[in-house]
Amino acid sequence: MVLARRQFVAGGASLLTLAACGPGGVSFGGGAAVATDAKGAFLLLPLTGTAAAVGKDMAKAATLAAPGAALAAPFDTGDGAETAAEAARLAVAAQARLILGPLRADQVPLVLQAAGSVPVVTFSNDESLTATGAFILGVTPAQSVATMFSYARAQGAKRVAVVAADTPYGRSTAIAAQQIAVAGGMHLSATLMRDPAAGGLVSALRAASGGVMPEAVFLPDRGAALKAFAGGLKGSGVQMMGGMQWGLGADAEALANPDLEGAWYAAPPPETFQAFADRFEAAFGSVPGYVAALGFDAAVAALTLSGAKSMSRKGVLRKAGFVGALGKFRFLEDGRCKRDLSVLGLNGGQVVALGEVSDT
Repeated sequence: MVLARRQFVAGGASLLTLAACGPGGVSFGGGAAVATDAKGAFLLLPLTGTAAAVGKDMAKAATLAAPGAALAAPFDTGDGAETAAEAARLAVAAQARLILGPLRADQVPLVLQAAGSVPVVTFSNDESLTATGAFILGVTPAQSVATMFSYARAQGAKRVAVVAADTPYGRSTAIAAQQIAVAGGMHLSATLMRDPAAGGLVSALRAASGGVMPEAVFLPDRGAALKAFAGGLKGSGVQMMGGMQWGLGADAEALANPDLEGAWYAAPPPETFQAFADRFEAAFGSVPGYVAALGFDAAVAALTLSGAKSMSRKGVLRKAGFVGALGKFRFLEDGRCKRDLSVLGLNGGQVVALGEVSDT
């Protein structure tokens, strides 16, 4: 998010106030004691394979969680489920009390088997993994949808729709939207899974919505799919909304796309993420993404629990939660993660803070 991070404008409702900050303004722990080491916590990251670059950035981010903190070197999960399980076995052999990882959803079942009674906090955003007993640290489609539907409802919108490419992420978003709309007293008029290159989006959306256009449309995709859908909705009068996918390298692209002028999207509180991003860039010479920030947040959780002498399942479930680069978060008994995300708007080539929504 190179361009967006240089053009952030504060406005609208106030954002999250940091409870405890270290040098550079990076927050940790929500006011809890932060240890100088996280003995017993082990990161499981892809240091080789197709996601090696992401895994290495996550490992770097973890070192920024507290100045001088001693963190165990991460174990490499590679690309395979068995290599991830071997990493988990190495962690258990090293007296792990908390496993942070893996990144890939398909690695989680074998990691859980190898972990035994040791709590596993995965970086995946696949909420279905809660059925396995893992905690889900990744930002899920449901979290973005809940934030944007809540904000849209507060602005008076009652009829919403989802338009997405027919992908696992798009389908997960549609399922989440159906549940969240009902719970929030909104009418989900349509969920369209479409080829982004197909024409006639407005006509298809109107027909699927019973002849009446929705007031707002959630577009979970990024990149070429987002560009196509935004172009297809241009001039329709609907409010376009997006989620965290827009911030995975797509902010600069979105800023440069006039079809997205006035759109809203869910993102981490700019103040907390920017403090982290600035420190990461100063230390490593590159701009981090949201996935890299999960490494920081995992280390924050581990250091907080170590300081509280509560590195256990009970500790992971602490009601006070944690405050990391992606904002405040806490875990529920079923493994889901609740987050406070901000709503940002695209206005005249700038990213404007519109408010913050608690995922409750």
